[in-house]
Order: sequence, then C-alpha cells, then structure tokens
Amino acid sequence: MAKRNIKIFSHNDLDGFGAPVLVKTVQDVMFPDAEFDLTSIGAGRIDSELDYWFKSPEAATATDVWIMDMTPDSEHTMQELNQQFANHWLVFDHHETEAALRQKFAANTVKPADAKISPSATSLVWDWLKTLPGFVKLNQERQQQLAELVELIRAYDTWDWQNDPDMSEKERQAADDFNQLFWFYPLDHSEAFVQSVFDKGWTAYRQDNDLLIQTLNERRAKYLKSHLKDVVEATADGHRFGIVYASDYKSEIAHELLVQQPDLDAALVISPKSVSLRSNGKVDVAKFAETYYQGGGHADAAGGRLDINPIRLGEQAVADELEQMTSVKKEEKAETESTLADNLDPDMAAKLAALFGKKED
Repeated sequence: MAKRNIKIFSHNDLDGFGAPVLVKTVQDVMFPDAEFDLTSIGAGRIDSELDYWFKSPEAATATDVWIMDMTPDSEHTMQELNQQFANHWLVFDHHETEAALRQKFAANTVKPADAKISPSATSLVWDWLKTLPGFVKLNQERQQQLAELVELIRAYDTWDWQNDPDMSEKERQAADDFNQLFWFYPLDHSEAFVQSVFDKGWTAYRQDNDLLIQTLNERRAKYLKSHLKDVVEATADGHRFGIVYASDYKSEIAHELLVQQPDLDAALVISPKSVSLRSNGKVDVAKFAETYYQGGGHADAAGGRLDINPIRLGEQAVADELEQMTSVKKEEKAETESTLADNLDPDMAAKLAALFGKKED
C-alpha cells in the first residue's frame, strides 16, 4: 500500500493543536498508511506560508493538504490548492470571516454534523472522522474519552463554556482548566502537551496535575484583578471600546471587562504583536478585526495582528520623559547657580573665593 504524506497547516491555539493531534491520536487505527507533518501558524499567516510551501521541494512529496482552524484569505490560494492537489485537500475551519470563500470550495470544506452546535476545528475533525469506515475500529471507551476532549476544546474555543446555560459546572471548569494548562507551556511544547492529554484522557491528566491547575487559577485571578485597573476607553466606528494591555489571559480579561463594564460595546486587549477582541453583541468584531487588524474570527470573538509594539512605544515614552526631566533639572541647577552668583556682593564673593582656596586676580 502506497504511503500518504499528509501536510497539515493549523493555528497555534488549543483548538489549532487539538485538531491535528486528534488525527495523529487515531493514526494507527484509522490512517495506518499515512504520515503526518504539522506546521503551526499564527493568525493571518496561512496565505504566505502556503505560498512559500508551494515552491518548496516538500510540496512535491505531499499527497494531501489539510488546513485546520483557519482559511486562506485569498481565492488565488484556494485555486492553487485545487490545481496542485485536486480532491486531496480539505479545510476544517469554523470562523465566520472566510465562510463565503469556503462556500465557493464546498467540496473541500468539512461542515459540522449538527448545524445547531457551534463547531470548532477539533469538533469538525471529529465529525469527519466519524463518517470514515475506520472509525468503528476505535473501541467505545476510547471513543468516549476522545469525544470528551473534543467537547472541552469546542466549548472553550466557541466560548460556550461561558454562554451555554445547559452546560454543567463540571464541564465548564474542565474546559477552562484544559485551556489554562495549554497556555502554561511554551509554544514549542504545545503539541506534546495536547498529545499527552489525548493519550491519557482528561480525568487521569486532571488528577495528575491538580496542584498545577489550582496554582494557575489563583495566578490568573490576581492577574485579571491587577490588569483591569488600567482600562482606557476609546470610540471607533461609533462604538465604545475598552482597551487594556495584557500578554496573558487575553480572552478572560476581555470577557471580564465586558462583565464589569456592560456599557462598553467591545473589549480590545493588546499585546506586543496581536489584538484580541470580544463583543457583547453590539459590534461585529470579526469584521472590525478584518478591516483594521488583518484578522478575523467570529462576530463576538476575534483577533488580529498589531502593527505597532506597545511595549517599545512605552519604553520610548519613558526614555523621552527621562531625558526631558534630566534636561529640566540641569536648567534649574544652572539657573540657581547663576542666580546665587548674581546676588552676591563683591565682599562676600571674595570671602567665598578665599574659603575655597581661590585667589582673586
């Protein structure tokens, strides 16, 4: 049997790693003839990555291309996929921003099994796996174990862990804890972390890492409290935004900001290279992110790239202020010394000169 070399491009958040790790987890049972190669990508970079990859020797050896948790922005990229891989490429994506483009290539787009449930990339992969003949080779216990993990990822990524009134408190907490653990590890360890959870199952992994999860929850509570003290408001496109800087817990901070200040239309959380947006339904932040931040997402949750570095701007502002302060101090000192010399009468000046060992000419 000929080997299939399947190239996977996916986003670098929990859902973006969950989707490819899921197929790798069932590889021995469902894809024994396949080898997977994963490239994880930041938001807004799929077109440039694919353009570079199409020209590489690696592309010539690939039999299939799967794109997960993102959609190319350019129709040209989709046409290139069609030309080079015909019916051997698939997109597993749920973001609303590129829904119209995916519809043009519906034959290569995986759709959710239940339109009433908001999907994630991981749940789309799971729905698709269940349609394949090899799925029945997974025993029932393993199916249930994987289904639980898929649902935890889906619930967090779509924010149903906060918004679905029918979700149990236990499931909400599990979705939150799984995501917390994911962001605790460095990016180059993300795939290994997610794979370890899929290998063990959530219950066992949760028990083994109970103290770490408790510590992370306490740290997050302190982080949110301190960062939400410094919120700047701004009006854009007729909507009121709350803006706050945070390098961690961006989704949680945005959500909590809107809870604390319901009069705001949206929250905009900035970090050195990206923005995270959340809306309370008054503004479509996916369109806003696409227009101003080269991003996209959902109407109530989106993200994008930041062209300026707020940390560097802040450091430069401090440097400028420091330079100005030292300059003012020098001027004040010079003025004080000049004023003192001007006010001394000749006799006093002579006495001071003699005191400090200076002789008059």
